[in-house]
Amino acid sequence: MLAYPITFTGPCPRILWALLLLVVSLNAHNQNWDNPRCTEVVSAPRGNCVEMACNISNTFRDITIELTANGKTTTIFNKKPPGNYSNDSWQLQIQGGQAQLVITDAQDIHAGSYLWQLNGRQRRNMYLILNVTDLATANQDPESLQVSAEPPSAVSKEVYIIVIGVFSSIIIIGISAFA
Repeated sequence: MLAYPITFTGPCPRILWALLLLVVSLNAHNQNWDNPRCTEVVSAPRGNCVEMACNISNTFRDITIELTANGKTTTIFNKKPPGNYSNDSWQLQIQGGQAQLVITDAQDIHAGSYLWQLNGRQRRNMYLILNVTDLATANQDPESLQVSAEPPSAVSKEVYIIVIGVFSSIIIIGISAFA
């Protein structure tokens, strides 16, 4: 039997309770994950209509679409739903948890890697590849076609938040153990 009860004094117990409350509230907020489902690779002959889409199980808060081609990245859309938007030859339709990018006359300038930054209940980055071919290669399998741009590797914001949270917890527990 211990002569002294095990209790912590000072600000550490309050901080631990605050962190516990924060973790519980974040977990309660994120009960329904977005579960994005997107078109991955599209190959289309020059001049044809192209559709790329992303659907999530929640409502979009905002969407940013960037095109990377020939080493250059261009923001095509940064919009909040709902709505129908156009930018030159690109058209974006957003309604609820559905977003669709339409190109009515696909040309070489449309080919590349499309980064879709989807913000619903969570933030997700999805890469969609568009290959624009000439009519001679239109009947080939998409796997045999050259990809114009490779998506860059990206680490999501959630990973940084989790790492910071784990290290903060370790530091706080270490401080409270020696206090």
